[in-house]
Amino acid sequence: MRKTSGLLATVAILGSALLAGPAAQAAPVAITGGGSSFAAGIITTCAAAYTTNTVTYTASSSGTGRSNFANGSINFAGSDAAYNPTDKKPSGFVYVPIIGGPVAIMFNVAGVKNLNLDATTVGAIFSGKITKWNDAAIKKLNPKAALPDATINVNYRSSNSGTTQNVANYLFQNKATGWSVSQSWATASGQTTPVGAGAATSAALADKVASTANSIGYADLVDIKKKSLATAALRNGAGQFVQPTAQAAAKYLAAQAVDVKGKGIVTIDFTKKVPGAYNLSILTYMIAPTDASDTAKALAVKDFANYIVKSCAPAKAADLGYVALTGALKSSALMLIGSID
Repeated sequence: MRKTSGLLATVAILGSALLAGPAAQAAPVAITGGGSSFAAGIITTCAAAYTTNTVTYTASSSGTGRSNFANGSINFAGSDAAYNPTDKKPSGFVYVPIIGGPVAIMFNVAGVKNLNLDATTVGAIFSGKITKWNDAAIKKLNPKAALPDATINVNYRSSNSGTTQNVANYLFQNKATGWSVSQSWATASGQTTPVGAGAATSAALADKVASTANSIGYADLVDIKKKSLATAALRNGAGQFVQPTAQAAAKYLAAQAVDVKGKGIVTIDFTKKVPGAYNLSILTYMIAPTDASDTAKALAVKDFANYIVKSCAPAKAADLGYVALTGALKSSALMLIGSID
């Protein structure tokens, strides 16, 4: 009798489970992010392909993203640079490197498709010390180019831009005259009133260069390709002129020392001698919470970060002109993602 009773009880339990049907899946969580326009191409591509939760990302600037994250109006920020010492910061956060890529120097000069530049010349152009396309310094680097006797129209990021900070740091480390490290173009270039015209995002900057003859600027490859703009080959630390490609940027970023003691920020040496590499290559970070009040949203941010680093970027980054993380950098990123909470 005891065996029969046990069997009946088991059948009853199984029957109840079958009648209940499959366990209900958790509803998708909606999260919002914003900031870096440099990395917007890969973040929005990954968000569109991501099916576990709903992600909305608004491209603005690294500074805007960091500010909005600190104020609690978004669940994560995209940023190409760390918080400034005087910035308002959230109580608990981590910088997670999620993607790399080249910052390209784009130009729009009729009859010129190939252009060689070095850090000294780029710095002099952007600060207004070189004002003509046929300046002797540019002609020396491009003896065969049909450079016009035309005024150079400089275009830069008007917002507090992490991309600007990286360009400025590249120029500063390579000893371009008058440059310092700042997310403000005016401060970085040492100009009270900068020459040229400002644009709020990388996409807007590419628009300006595309619509203005004899112009120059800097942006990610996604926005540059949309406008079919030419890009300059920069002289690297090994003395070679190299175009901004995902492959050349990957070589350079792979040579960087990985130290995540500063909550995930990697200090990039823009002067390294790496044959075949493109020196003006940077990383973008997801700034994510480590003590969020909304656990469900924090876990959704963590899952999305894992998706980018493990799945989406390896599959899609190179075609867009970005660099998926590999090796020690990827391992560090995954470790840092583990602290999101």
